[in-house]
Amino acid sequence: MTSLATSILNRQELLTLVRKWGGVSTGGILDSNCKFFTDPDIPGLIGYRLVANNAVILGDPVCASENKTALSLAFQDHCARHNIKVVYIIASEQFSLWTAQNLDAVLIEFGSTLKINPCNNPIKQSGSQFKPLRKKVHNCQHKGVIVKEYFGNDITIEQAIINLINSWQNARKGPQIHLCQPTPFNDKEGKRWFYAELNGQIIGSLILNQLIQDNSWLLNNVMIAQNSPNGLSELLIVSTLETLEAEHCTSVTIGPIPKSTLGKISGINSLLTWVTKGIYSASKHFFNLGGHETFWEKFQPTQEGSYLIFPNRNLNYSSIKAIIKSLNND
Repeated sequence: MTSLATSILNRQELLTLVRKWGGVSTGGILDSNCKFFTDPDIPGLIGYRLVANNAVILGDPVCASENKTALSLAFQDHCARHNIKVVYIIASEQFSLWTAQNLDAVLIEFGSTLKINPCNNPIKQSGSQFKPLRKKVHNCQHKGVIVKEYFGNDITIEQAIINLINSWQNARKGPQIHLCQPTPFNDKEGKRWFYAELNGQIIGSLILNQLIQDNSWLLNNVMIAQNSPNGLSELLIVSTLETLEAEHCTSVTIGPIPKSTLGKISGINSLLTWVTKGIYSASKHFFNLGGHETFWEKFQPTQEGSYLIFPNRNLNYSSIKAIIKSLNND
């Protein structure tokens, strides 16, 4: 396999760039198996994994919006010189549309990036559609569950959260798709932690990562212990939203959330479209990706498409294999 040169960034430089310009792929880019491309004339980076002779890029280029096209073109040229194909995963709709026009790309809308406004916290809404959510949250509170924010100064709490995450991972069944391994206390700058406690035991946790360019917080996996009270996930989320609302925050980002069926597809014929939808349906079942859309609907999010991009129509067995392997690190 041809290899690509990897740019050398120290951890603080990397973290500063990702916090400033990163998006829903933040966790993957900060993961230990990510490689980086930089251009001395363009502030920012492209994070990717090299699999099956494909550079699988995690999200949009990590740079100012006005520099995304230039950094993308620089990377395309770099890969062409090394005979490497390119694939983007979890790309934004705006960037995807540009690649369709300028990189002869196939686009597949596979999921959604969600935005929740903490000021519209559904726990405070009076409509009947919010009654099940309120009931779940009140059930948890009635049983004595308390949600707290951790401020980074207690090794006992950190170890309890790490133990919880390990148990949560071990309880997941079957093959898994994930962008990164949870590392709750790495790269603490720009990160916040919320946890749920019952009778002195930590039974749930979620993590926020700062997205400065979007004036938002990225909400990572909501992780709960087995046999926890019904509604614990909802309580963790609404409690976090209440804290952010008090700080006048207006945006929390979640994603990508896989769609029940593929959305927009462009750049391929009807037969390949049909085959692609079949592959997605099978993969969704195999990797147990269902149910997320329904869960998040109760929080009234706005949605934007998340895309797979295949520049130069690089949609084939090799590129699909590269995507799956890059997301299935077990």
